[in-house]
Amino acid sequence: MAETAPAPGAPPGAAAGGLVPGVDAPGFLDDPYPHYHALRADNPVYQSPRGDWYLTRYADVAGVLTDQRFQRQSPHGETPISRGTRMPSVIDRMLSRWMVFTDPPLHTRLRGLVGTAFTPKRIAGLHDDIRGIAGRLLDEALEAERLDLIGAFAYPLPVMVISRILGVPAEDYGKLKVWSGQLTGALDTGDAEELATGIPATEELMAYVADLIAARRRTPQDDLVSAMLADSETEDALSDDELLANCVFLLWAGHETTKNLIGNGTLCLLRNPGEFTRLAENPGLLGSAVEEFLRYESPIQKIGRWTRRNVELGGNVIPAGSYVVSVFGAANRDPEQFPDPDRLDVGRHDGSNLAFGKGIHHCLGYGLAKLEAQVAFEALLRRVSAIELDAPAPRWQRNASIRGLESLPVAVTLR
Repeated sequence: MAETAPAPGAPPGAAAGGLVPGVDAPGFLDDPYPHYHALRADNPVYQSPRGDWYLTRYADVAGVLTDQRFQRQSPHGETPISRGTRMPSVIDRMLSRWMVFTDPPLHTRLRGLVGTAFTPKRIAGLHDDIRGIAGRLLDEALEAERLDLIGAFAYPLPVMVISRILGVPAEDYGKLKVWSGQLTGALDTGDAEELATGIPATEELMAYVADLIAARRRTPQDDLVSAMLADSETEDALSDDELLANCVFLLWAGHETTKNLIGNGTLCLLRNPGEFTRLAENPGLLGSAVEEFLRYESPIQKIGRWTRRNVELGGNVIPAGSYVVSVFGAANRDPEQFPDPDRLDVGRHDGSNLAFGKGIHHCLGYGLAKLEAQVAFEALLRRVSAIELDAPAPRWQRNASIRGLESLPVAVTLR
């Protein structure tokens, strides 16, 4: 992807005038941050030839997330991902009902329905269960000196936790992994091959969740789906389509972000062995370490908003109805907010990263994700004295919005 000729000294894929690089820009998937730095320095409030606006400064991104002049839903009726670039698919129609892509009052209703499942008290009550799952997974995975940390640990831990919360049977975890992976591949992409697998996978996933909802209608259980059904009997009841879409959202988002947090965080420690040793010797730093992993390798790299009216930002007037992309990955490496931003520091005490967003759309499951990650790294560090990458280079998912590893082969030395 190239819009203009590269500026002298700019990283590959960064161009004069502020190119917004895509996954095909040389080196972008492996390390997008030089591209972000170049864009922030050259054109921090940048309008692409398509007309979209990109923000890379922390102050601008943080401001937009709480500014009521911006909204999540398109005033033009465009779908959240394809934005009118192709015929809407089942994926686009489902995403338009996800709470993360809605505005009040619908967003308020949706968030209220599931919010009781993610209160600090309820999340704290999951600690022992999460610790038991993490321990069992690692004890089994570490029987071998070489393993794929994503497939053996970073993926199954959060998917088992969110599945238990929703009431998904353990024997179905394998199917969910396949469907969810194919849905992730189809998000934020126009790739025909990924859409060709992602669309039927989404249809199968939705059919599975529809059957789960129907089963809970017949026989309620002590799980979130049953609770949502009970709460939906109120005057503000959700439609069947809204309920189905948001159960799929919780199942997908409840493990995808956490999987990437654990995987990305582990890679951070592999590449910074001094910080691995520091964290192993000072487990009290686990909380700040997880915040640092979120800042340093944000699982969500960017998210968009639409302007309700003309907005002045960075000396630019952004017209009403414009699409404005907040680049979290750039904001979380802004030197104006984070000193020495390209250095991993597990003891960094500034927890103001934007990895989980801000404002009314601040991630509902952020507390659960951070707890799972802390428990995961505590369990790993208790069992492993050394860990090294067991491949020439890690494999990143081909997605400009979701930053996560496809696999992470490692060699470990047990304590």
